[in-house]
Amino acid sequence: MSGAKRRRWKGYLLLFSILCGVLYFAEERYRFFRLRDLEIAPWNVLPDHVIWQQVPEAANTFWPSLLFQGRTFTRSITNYYPVDLKLQVVGWGRYRVSVLPLDVFLGVSWNSKLWWLSTSKRMWRADLPSSASVKGLKFPNRPILSWDADLAMPIDPEKQMGDVYPSSLPLSKIAKWYKTIEKIGWNEDIYCLLAKKIDGRPVVQILLGSEERVTGEIIVKDDASDWLSLAAALEKIYPVNTGGMPPGLIINATFTGMRFTVTNRGIM
Repeated sequence: MSGAKRRRWKGYLLLFSILCGVLYFAEERYRFFRLRDLEIAPWNVLPDHVIWQQVPEAANTFWPSLLFQGRTFTRSITNYYPVDLKLQVVGWGRYRVSVLPLDVFLGVSWNSKLWWLSTSKRMWRADLPSSASVKGLKFPNRPILSWDADLAMPIDPEKQMGDVYPSSLPLSKIAKWYKTIEKIGWNEDIYCLLAKKIDGRPVVQILLGSEERVTGEIIVKDDASDWLSLAAALEKIYPVNTGGMPPGLIINATFTGMRFTVTNRGIM
C-alpha cells in the first residue's frame, strides 16, 4: 500500500473514532437511545407491571433492542396470559403495546378438566390463575364440548411454551356444529356435545337435559350437513307443540341415507 493510501485510511480511522466518541458522550449526557415511553392500550386489560417486567433490561438504555426481541417479548406474555398482544414503534424510543383479551368461543371438557378455546385456536385451563388478571374475558353461553380421550389430543404438548397452548381442534367443523344446533333451536335443550368414535367412526353424541339429569341422546355424524334434515324429520314425529321428543329416547342417526333408529331406555 502506498504512503498516500495509508494516510487516507488513518484519516478515515481517526474520523470514525472521533464520531464514535461524540456519539458516546452525547448518549451519556442526553440518553438519546433510552426507552422513553411504553404506551399500553387499552390500559386495563393486563396490569402494567406484567408487561413492563418482560421488557429486556437492555431496552432501557438502547430502545431498539426491544424491537429486535419483539417476538420473544410478545410470547413471554401471550404464552402465559390469554391475550393477543402487538408491539408497534410510534416514535423515537416510544412503543405502543396493544393488548386484547382472547375471544373465547367454547368451553371444552378434556382430560377431566375444563378448558377454554378461543376463536384464534388457543386453549388454556379454565382454572388458570393468570386469567384472573385479564380484564374483559367473556365466556359464551354455549353447551360445552366434551372431547373424548380416543380422539387426537386437542393440544400438542411438544409445542408447550407456557400455560396457553395452540390448539389442534378442527375449529371450523366445530363452529359448524354449534351454528347448526343454534339454527335448529336446540341450544336451550342441550347439556353438552360429546365428540367421540363409535366403531372407529367419528360421531357427535348430543346429550339433552342437564348435568344433573340427562333426558335423551341424539347421535349424529360429525358432518353437520344432515343435521337440519334430521331435525325436520324429528319435528314431524315429535312436534314441539305437542311436547317434543319424549324423555328417555336415544336417536341414532349415524347411518347412511338419512336413516335413524329410536331406542327407549327410559329417563337416565
